This record gives sequence, structure tokens and C-alpha cells, in this order.
Amino acid sequence: MSKSKTKILAVDDNIVNIKVLSQYLLKQDYEVITAESGEEAIEKFKSETPDIILMDIMMGGMSGLEATAKIKALSDDVWIPVIFMSALASEEDKIKGLDVGGDDYITKPIEFNILGAKLKAVQRISDIQNKLSDTMLELQQYQKAEEREQEMAYDLMESLFDTGHLEGHDFHVWHTPATRFSGDLIVAEKHSDHRFYLLHADSTGHGLTAALPLLPVSQTFYHMAKKGYSIGQIAKRMNKQLKSIMPINRFVALSLLLVDFRNNVVEVWNGGNPPVFVTNEKKKVVKRFESTHLALGILPDESFDETTEFVSCEGNNSIVLYSDGLIEAENAAGKAFDEDMLLQLLKTDINAVDLRNNIVDAVTSHLDGEKAHDDMSLIVLNTQQTPD
Repeated sequence: MSKSKTKILAVDDNIVNIKVLSQYLLKQDYEVITAESGEEAIEKFKSETPDIILMDIMMGGMSGLEATAKIKALSDDVWIPVIFMSALASEEDKIKGLDVGGDDYITKPIEFNILGAKLKAVQRISDIQNKLSDTMLELQQYQKAEEREQEMAYDLMESLFDTGHLEGHDFHVWHTPATRFSGDLIVAEKHSDHRFYLLHADSTGHGLTAALPLLPVSQTFYHMAKKGYSIGQIAKRMNKQLKSIMPINRFVALSLLLVDFRNNVVEVWNGGNPPVFVTNEKKKVVKRFESTHLALGILPDESFDETTEFVSCEGNNSIVLYSDGLIEAENAAGKAFDEDMLLQLLKTDINAVDLRNNIVDAVTSHLDGEKAHDDMSLIVLNTQQTPD
């Protein structure tokens, strides 16, 4: 398909000038439209949509300066170059022309070799501008498509990672992602009236790339917890899956808990996550489950360790789990909300929801408006009551 000719609107109230200028432009293979007044120039601009305008300044009625100002207002974001043609050659006159939106200035009598060079120059700029506009439109369309895809992905993950039903009288969570997609995951499952499974995962990185590995993790957890598998077996199955699909230097830190409310026993497998704290009724930390395993997706299946740890929980105990993003949250002064600050809060409250709220308030106050650079998540589980 051949490229269409560049369309030029030539404006001059002198008929001889218009004829001479039109002949030159036609010989240069331009499409030419003419107007003999500022008012006519505006109408021709509306009806013909020229690519370039050659505008005389001194005309009867509306001047070229006035006509150009109105044309520029009509052109919105589309760049239509205007080259003024005038016998007014002073620097002040040229400045006036540029101030109203003119893009170049040529003095009369016109030297056509100079005019030809100026037309080629503005045409090159116009071509670049059009390419940029096309690219911008493509980018906008791509962005809209990307936003739609991300919205679908977000809805899918929300349905798979739905934690809203987890909140109860004795189980309270807080989760604030650094970006829309979170690399932190909290899911839970009841196997029976007294056996409660809990998973707290933290995938390396941020955003969608961090969230994607959590899909197989969550599905494996739900499937195996419903069937009553041990948390060591669940962790091993997840590790095998992630080892086969995760790229090098990507892994998922994980804490798995099995709470037996009937026998007042908590079992923990911790691979790469911060310590899991258990406090008693006097708000003293009676057990600290350190990470004794590597995160998931690192070790081959034959090297994986299913070993778990136990603690007996008599009375009103609280179990606290959190991601490293919480104790690494830095304020404007670069000070992190560290583990010592968290431990001080564990001594203050007697129920899960108040403890959760106090920790959240303390972290928020510490950040003082600064945005956390990592996903933050927190779980506080009270062992006094059986989940509904």
C-alpha cells in the first residue's frame, strides 16, 4: 500500500502568493489546500485535517496569529506544525509567532530552497511524533490488557487463598502485601472438631512471581490436611513439587502447625520462617520454634527431613507466627521493627485479637506512613477454644 501524500494547508490573502506557493508545493509532491483568510483557514483545518500549515501573518480580518492560536486549541494533543510566512522579520515578531503556537518562521520573499528544507524537517519530526503516538496507543492497549489479566489472576488467587473464613474467636490474621500480589500465604483447614492445620508461607521475591509458587503449595495443603496427613508428610510433598518447578534461587519458607485442641498439643515444622512463639497465661514465652529446616524447593526429596517439634499447651496459650517482612519493616530513619520490639508486645495482652491488634498498631506506628518494602503477615492463635 503506497504512502499517502503529506497534506499542506497554505494560507495567504494574496492570490498571487497562493498560486506561486501552491505550484512549488505541488512540484514537491505535496497535496495542497489553500485558504485566503484566517477564518477560512480554521474551517479548512476542521474539514481537511492537514499535516502541515503554512500561515501568513498579516491578513485582512483575522490575522495569522489569531488563526493559529485557535487551530492549536482545536488540535488537542495532535501536533500540527505551523510555519509562519511574513514580511515582519524582527526578532520580536518571530517571538510573537512562536508564543501563539507557531513551530517555525520564514520571512518573505520566500526562498523556496529554505522553505523546502523546513518542510522536510517538520515532516521528519511529525513522522517521529506519529510513531510515538502509535507506540503510546499500543502501550495503553497493552496496559489495559495487562490490567485485565492481572485482575483475573488476582481474583483466581483470592479464591484459592481465601482466608476470610479463618477469622474466629481464637484465630486472627493480618496481612498487608508490598504489591498487589503477595508472596505471603496464610491458609488453614479443620480435619476434625479438635484437629486444626495451619500453613504460613513466604515465597521469595515480590508480586506475581512470588505468588505463583504458592498455588501448588495451597492446593497440596488443602488436599492432604483434609485427609489427615502429618505435617511432616505435607511439607515433604510440597518440597518435592517445588523442587521440580522452581528456578534456582527461588524457594518458599514455610511454617506448618497441627493444633490438637483435645490433647492440648501443638506440632510444628518450620523451614526458613522466623520463630513461632508460644506464650502462656502469664504472657511468658514458653516455647520458641526456630527454623530447623531449609525452605521448600531447595533439597532433593531423599534429603528432606520431616522431623517436627511438639509443645504441650495447658490453659490459655497464644501461638504467634509472622513473616520476616514484619520484623524488617523500616521507618524513615532506617530502623527496623525488630524481634525485640515484638517480644515486648507478647508480654502485654491476654487474648488473641487484642494481641494481634496491638502488634499491628505498633508496626503501623513504627512505619509512620512509610511503605513497607516486603509483604507483612501475622497470625495469632489462641489455644483455649476449639475453632468453630
